[in-house]
Amino acid sequence: MLALFLLFLLVLPASAGQYTDSCGMVWTDTCIPFERNNETAYNEELAASWASIAANITEECPDFSTMSWTDAFAASSAYMAERYAFTEWRGIDWEELSLTYAPKIADAEKRDDSAAYYRALREFSAAIPDGHVMVLSRDDFGAKYADVGGGYGLAVGRLDSGKVIVTYVANGSAAEKAGVRFGDEVVAWNGRPIGEAINATPIIWAPIKPSTEEGAFLQRQRFLTRAPVGTAATVGLAGRPGPVTLTAADDGYDTLTRTSTFLGRQVNDVGAATLPELRAMVSNETVTYRTLPGGYAYIAVYEEAYGVYQPFRAAVKDAIARDVPGIVIDLRYNGGGDDNLASAYGGWFVNSTVFYEYGTFYDPGTGTFPILWEAWTQPRPDRYRGPVALLVSPYTLSSGEGLPMVFTRSGTGAIVSWYGTNGAFGMEDIGPKLPLGIVLLFPTGASLDENGTVQVDSNASLIGGIAPTVRVPIDEDTVARSMAGEDVQLSYAVAWLEEQAASGSAQASAAAPTQKAASGLFLPLAAVAIFAVYLGRR
Repeated sequence: MLALFLLFLLVLPASAGQYTDSCGMVWTDTCIPFERNNETAYNEELAASWASIAANITEECPDFSTMSWTDAFAASSAYMAERYAFTEWRGIDWEELSLTYAPKIADAEKRDDSAAYYRALREFSAAIPDGHVMVLSRDDFGAKYADVGGGYGLAVGRLDSGKVIVTYVANGSAAEKAGVRFGDEVVAWNGRPIGEAINATPIIWAPIKPSTEEGAFLQRQRFLTRAPVGTAATVGLAGRPGPVTLTAADDGYDTLTRTSTFLGRQVNDVGAATLPELRAMVSNETVTYRTLPGGYAYIAVYEEAYGVYQPFRAAVKDAIARDVPGIVIDLRYNGGGDDNLASAYGGWFVNSTVFYEYGTFYDPGTGTFPILWEAWTQPRPDRYRGPVALLVSPYTLSSGEGLPMVFTRSGTGAIVSWYGTNGAFGMEDIGPKLPLGIVLLFPTGASLDENGTVQVDSNASLIGGIAPTVRVPIDEDTVARSMAGEDVQLSYAVAWLEEQAASGSAQASAAAPTQKAASGLFLPLAAVAIFAVYLGRR
């Protein structure tokens, strides 16, 4: 028996996390569960992380679908107010939200107007600046087309200088016929100063909901030039004696497609109902790996699912074996998944131990958000030691923001982008079912730093996400190159890697924090039903 006990102690650190009464499940090295390549064992660890609240998680997602629209909204709003993890952090006033949107729901119900009902729910969701608060539906009941189905044949964008210019003019459009050209400065829209007009633009149809002011502004400028088909608009251009009058026409959402330029090519993001659908437009692979000019390795990762680790590991090890001078990791369309996997990615690049998170989740038995797990990123002994550049975007969402957080915290490599990440890092859960087959999703848990403070999720001032350490300039040159099809952000990432090679710089690293010792023994749980709740985490 003693021999078996000693063997258990020896095997445990290499095969599992450890459960403690104070922090729930503790992963002192998040690479280990993925290195052992045993998903069943890992699922048992995930189930174990819920041990302290398992007895209280007995209810299924509430089904309000048979209620009236008005009653279902009231019940849903109350349910979210009880369980939403960031009410104080984001300063959400649930009573005010209910007073604002309940009348719209009631009016839509009175008129039996499904489009108005769905639009009101989208507006309600948009009023909560959290990319994890979503309204999912198989049908938009024609509301999206009615609102933004028309385009004016041009798109606009704000440069770093503050000037707003025309970034795209559709061939054969009324804008082109009116003499509007790329680079024209836009000073007014419908008689309002251009900045004011952009800020007033609703973005309830944004394909990926922004959580930061930066992300919101990006979507506002995209949707400024959208309107119901047949709507007239006046465009004030610098140097013109009077405004140009245009009429919105059905263009198949062309201007929105033309302004999704994160990959240097056009992606119809507005045609995707979910981020997985959007990702499928970009790649059918879980990991994309290729060699760039100059011998640099390019690795694109689109999600954090258990099966992604092995192809990611293989790509990094191949880059190490070939002694590549640098690696670009592309997370621009990474929609998240398992936080531990995001942490494990970091182990292949960091030079020091990094605290990743305390994870909390709502306990319906106590009405509190206890810590259920703790995770650390440990340097892999066979890690890559050269320079690494991360590419991110406002569509880098949820646990997709984890690796950038690790890089920022450890001083590893560079984060290269025009914009920061989304700023939605909480633990998403499936919420109430509503009439007409609509489902609400929202986060019922938060990621905390070592001090117990919410991390990465945007705050009440819409500040959050992970900002670039190398911010790509937005000027007429970079916009023109991007609109012509060049992946400008990738070009800047490679240029940064070349600078590191020229200077002989190694990766920067921060001082290693003191690692917390994991106490207690692992308590395996077979409660797979509890793990089903976890699947909605990110």
